[in-house]
Amino acid sequence: MALSPLIAAYLATVNPTERGMVGPETPQRPAGAVIWTVCADETRLAAVRALAARLFEDGELVTVLASLPQSNDPNFQITPNTKAATRAFIGHWKPDIVVWFGGVLDASTIFEINKSETPILLVEAKAAEFDLTAGRRVPGLMRSLFSSFSEILALDAQSAARIARFGVAEDKLRTTGPLEDGISPPSYNEAERADISLTLGSRPKWFAAHVPLNELSSVCAAHRHAARRAHMTLLILCPRNASDEQEIVTRLRADGLTVACREAEEQPRDATQVYVVGPEEGIGLWCRLAPITYLGGSLSDGLIPDPFSPATVGSAVLVGPHVNTHKAHYDRLLTASALNPFDTTKNFGPAVEALLATDLAAQLVLNAWDATSRGADATNQLVSLVYKYLDGTAY
Repeated sequence: MALSPLIAAYLATVNPTERGMVGPETPQRPAGAVIWTVCADETRLAAVRALAARLFEDGELVTVLASLPQSNDPNFQITPNTKAATRAFIGHWKPDIVVWFGGVLDASTIFEINKSETPILLVEAKAAEFDLTAGRRVPGLMRSLFSSFSEILALDAQSAARIARFGVAEDKLRTTGPLEDGISPPSYNEAERADISLTLGSRPKWFAAHVPLNELSSVCAAHRHAARRAHMTLLILCPRNASDEQEIVTRLRADGLTVACREAEEQPRDATQVYVVGPEEGIGLWCRLAPITYLGGSLSDGLIPDPFSPATVGSAVLVGPHVNTHKAHYDRLLTASALNPFDTTKNFGPAVEALLATDLAAQLVLNAWDATSRGADATNQLVSLVYKYLDGTAY
């Protein structure tokens, strides 16, 4: 693709600090096909892992090479950002196809890839992430950038419409939504689930996952509130730290609650109000047994477990006002009305009560299923495109 003199002049003025140069420490190119995935940041890596998993399922000899603008992790390469670095990168890795995961469109890198005649797919393309002002400063720049891509998968209809204004042909542009991000439902033992389910019976129950010590009193107060309306409600409580387990049991009993401790091989009885389980066995079993899961940490430091873990196995997600981890998953569920947020400790108990007593939990679970599985179709489309170009049927 020949660039206009104006675009060529613009690129000549861009002098970033060079990164992504191939050196003696760079690993050798593996055998088989290489797919170079360019990620704007680490939030895109989950989608890359999902793509890799789908390709590996087919048993093909394919290596997915992921690059980031910066990383100290030896598992990832640094995305080159100059002509020379990009030429060296392509010369070393010889990618069969490049998948550009949204973010900023680096003109120098993209045009250099295009010169090598390596097909480039732009996926999760979101108009808000593009520097469209550069296109106004340099006429034709955005049109040339978008024409460099063999196919474009837009994140939403609005982005697709804006991209189409730059002359992208209809058969090269489609709206797919976000890719799936590769999370698997948390593991569990089915025989154990069936056995404990018989023990617990049909009594109302909810699960508080990874509860830090400083949230224990709030969780207890919420449980007492909910139990006043839902007779025989059982709280399954998993501490964040295994070392806190005995202290939690002691404090609960001192507070007048009837407690069974799994670590001590105590079985929950009809009179048991709280069943304390250890974090070392994971939360998959308990999310499947309890129709409601509270994400510990959301009342304090915001270090919550992944909300997709309960959401993918049919447990309604309850979360407080502080979320500092797994933000992408939290935001996706929140946008889809697939979790129940509460804003203060005072509203914690009523939130548990509402989920136990109404059809709200079932609706949240239905919405969560849609939100967590939505990306599968987009990933299917991307996998099909990758194979189309690897097999040479795109030409």
